[in-house]
Amino acid sequence: MRPTPELGGTVAISPQGLTTEPSFNEALGTALRRSVARWRKSPRCVQVERTRTIAGAPGKHPDILIEDPQMWPVAIEASFDGRDADRDALARLGLETTGGMPIETAVAVRIPESCRQWQRPRIAQELSRGAELAYAVHQRTGEGTSRRWPKSGFVTGSAVDLVDLLPLIALPREVVQETADYVAQRVEWAGERLYRMSSEWQREDLAAEVHQRTALTGLSTTMVLWLNALLTQARIHERHERLPAPADCCDQQGYPMPFRFLRAWHEILSENWRSVFEPAQDVLRKMARNIGATSQALRCLVEAVEEIESRRLGVHINVGAELFPKLSDDRKTAAAYYTQPPAAEFLAAMTVTRESLPPGASWADPNLWDRAKLADLACGTGTLLRAGYRRISALHQRSGDATPDSLVKLHQAAMETGIYGTDISPIAAHLTASSLAALGDGNPYGATHVGWVRVGGTPAKAGALEYFEADEMDDLFGTAGERSAGVEEERPSSVHVGDESLCWTLMNPPYSRTRGGQSAFDVAGLSDEERKACQRRWRDLTRGKSNNQAGMAASFLALADQKLRSGGRLGFVLPLTAAFADSWTMTRKLVETKYSDVVAIAFSAGRALGRDAVSADTGMEEMMLVATKRASAGDPAVVRCVTLYEPLRDGGQAHEIARAVGRALDQMGSGHFPVRVGDEEIGRVVEFEADGSGKPWTPVAVQSALLSEFSSALSQGRFGELVGPKSVETRVAFGHMEDLFEIGPTHDLIGYPVGGDGRGAFEFHPLPPGASLVGDRALWVADSKKQQRLQVRPTHKGIVPKALADRDQDRMRARAGTLFYARNLRWTSQSLLAATTEMPVMGGRSWTALKHDDERVLKAFALWANSTLGSLLHWSVGQRTHAGRSTTQVGALRRIPVPMLDRLDAQSLDGAAGEFDNIKTKLLRPLCQAHTDPVREEIDQAVVRMLALPSWAGGVAAKLRDLWCREPSVHGNNRAALAALGGQDDGTAS
Repeated sequence: MRPTPELGGTVAISPQGLTTEPSFNEALGTALRRSVARWRKSPRCVQVERTRTIAGAPGKHPDILIEDPQMWPVAIEASFDGRDADRDALARLGLETTGGMPIETAVAVRIPESCRQWQRPRIAQELSRGAELAYAVHQRTGEGTSRRWPKSGFVTGSAVDLVDLLPLIALPREVVQETADYVAQRVEWAGERLYRMSSEWQREDLAAEVHQRTALTGLSTTMVLWLNALLTQARIHERHERLPAPADCCDQQGYPMPFRFLRAWHEILSENWRSVFEPAQDVLRKMARNIGATSQALRCLVEAVEEIESRRLGVHINVGAELFPKLSDDRKTAAAYYTQPPAAEFLAAMTVTRESLPPGASWADPNLWDRAKLADLACGTGTLLRAGYRRISALHQRSGDATPDSLVKLHQAAMETGIYGTDISPIAAHLTASSLAALGDGNPYGATHVGWVRVGGTPAKAGALEYFEADEMDDLFGTAGERSAGVEEERPSSVHVGDESLCWTLMNPPYSRTRGGQSAFDVAGLSDEERKACQRRWRDLTRGKSNNQAGMAASFLALADQKLRSGGRLGFVLPLTAAFADSWTMTRKLVETKYSDVVAIAFSAGRALGRDAVSADTGMEEMMLVATKRASAGDPAVVRCVTLYEPLRDGGQAHEIARAVGRALDQMGSGHFPVRVGDEEIGRVVEFEADGSGKPWTPVAVQSALLSEFSSALSQGRFGELVGPKSVETRVAFGHMEDLFEIGPTHDLIGYPVGGDGRGAFEFHPLPPGASLVGDRALWVADSKKQQRLQVRPTHKGIVPKALADRDQDRMRARAGTLFYARNLRWTSQSLLAATTEMPVMGGRSWTALKHDDERVLKAFALWANSTLGSLLHWSVGQRTHAGRSTTQVGALRRIPVPMLDRLDAQSLDGAAGEFDNIKTKLLRPLCQAHTDPVREEIDQAVVRMLALPSWAGGVAAKLRDLWCREPSVHGNNRAALAALGGQDDGTAS
């Protein structure tokens, strides 16, 4: 044994000169310290083979204990045998350090076999150069329970990757959520105390000050502002002891004194941090004379700060992201759903890559912000900007030249010149600036480029979308107009974002649009006239740039394109409909022709994601889009679609999954490739070549790559084995729905249900059971209980009120038919994609009429559409915005691929019509249970015969049924569907 240079420990060298596990631990400890500037300055943050680190159990010391004051302690156990490393890591969970903190997370490291032949200096050198380790995370989930991630096998990564992971996993998500719940409760209590002990006019005045519509949300928002200021105050005091801590503003019994806080915040403001303290001070000044109420409210918030600090979450938790989205009046009406922190970590890692710096910039240089700019022009509370900054800071540390001073300089430059953020909510903009400031560990900064931008007014303004015509916008709250320390004169309050100036854009824009019950610019304080004026302004700004029917998200993506420099990286959260909807065609075309390295990422788990969704509280399916801007438009891009099977549960998993996706993208050729973490396949990448026309990106969010490949080939008239060389041309060529049928009118031309809005030619009333089928009848709605056979009854009768006399009734009657296609389909309950009626009737809200002169073609198509093949093609190109549902606008319906059945010979058409007649009265199960439905199998066999497919096609169709029904977007986590899947084979899909 001989002493080691660090911490006075020892290292063992075996007689044969081979490395022992303690020797490796010392080398790993050295590599970890080298990777973090703070740890190089304070080596005791990484304690290796140190006894007396565990309270009451000196013999149970971890191989390595990370004890950084800015994070919860983490134990690391290393062994050449992975099972031993797992066992030892698991044994460390729940032990308490001598500092009195329980170990909630331990990392098992499997030592590479190559290290057996190296001595410690060589091992440390190789680890610092990026030699791969294998590691797994063990976390406590409760008393006596724990989890391992990944479930089997080990993550592969370097020592630096492990360093990046540690702060993200130090506390399990359950503990972080428990802390967030505690803080939320204290915020609620604080608001309640202030509500009970204040007057109505005070509450209304406060709500107006923080731009909320109701007194209750005004109070809650005020509590968030104060909590944020208290947290920042605590952080500043740690760095600058001359500035008061929250405890200094309380009396001897610990009760907060409002006027002491006002003086303290004024003193801090004289130094800087205006973006944090000025709004908090303004509202505190309004309430400070109500000493009793304000003191009680502040006490609840001080308790919340103490809880956050006791968990060492002060730097890691974003109060705005955790609380403000739940309080804002505008969240749902403006369709502004805030990004969840794990999703932000993932998107930042995918977007800010090592190769994405502009020419001349270096990750080692803290002045990299002179050339590189990061922006979110719909920043909300700053979750994406925080993640982006953390990613850039990590890459700076990875350069090997980072020092504590360079990190201070990097953060100051980020705040003053590097990061750009705007929002239409003043409080959100303030929370963004303050959450970014918190990452600087109490270091001062000058003028920011984070601000509140105007919506409404005269003339009407459209928020950040005004950047289409201007490089500079006023910051209404003065967040961007910081006073630098010692400078009395205030800088102009504006945020300047020049065209082609940004290196990275990270955005989760509002999804609002002026249809479907949502209204763009439906934000606090705007009248109906102002809102309509803003909508007109939006239309004028985006004409020729995006289709406003797609909503604001498409407009913000076009804006990002205008502001990105050549080589800049786009990182967006978008509604899943962006991959499929007709209204998004212009945007897809822009991405296909102006970008390279296009990656669309979606999650196959659908609404089952729940609180682990990409955006908080949205019921919509979402995707992420990452791409690199080209110097000029060119050939259509290759689009790579990543489908992940599970949600992003926490920041640590998000970090590692982003690396796993990156590896898969680097390693794949053409076709498809698995994404793996440890021994598990966690997703799959499917590649397809876009043609530059903006057609739907059909592989997005598809779990089975085989389904994507098969449906793509089928839409071009080729039918092949799922796995194997056999492939044939279909009997007839494929075209689009509009090539085969005359497609009926939309429901708003046909009429409206009784009590509706009066549009269209008829007023429709439900048709009673047994009523005559003669008259103005319509197949208006989908009824999963009654429409279970290929032939159905009309659902409504139309009448002509006096107000509708002579309003296109004859034209609508002339467009009646006997074949109908479902536009609003629920795979989980409905049995029919196409339905027929005995007599011609009109369509409606759920059903669109398809007309053809040959009745045999209509019957043949009813078989096709309800077969596995027809359902699969509809699903592949239709919208999958909500799991278990497919909503198709008429424009998109026209371009659904179909076989040109009118080109079949007479014998084939006669045979198909006969088979339809034999099947039309048989009961079908819901489409999501097609794999268990004998009638669906009968339909599939009829289609195989109709298209003269080979004998093996029936077996392919059976496999397709099973694969398709296992897609979460089809079964929608419906209990009956999952039960049916559980009865198939090994039931793995459930």
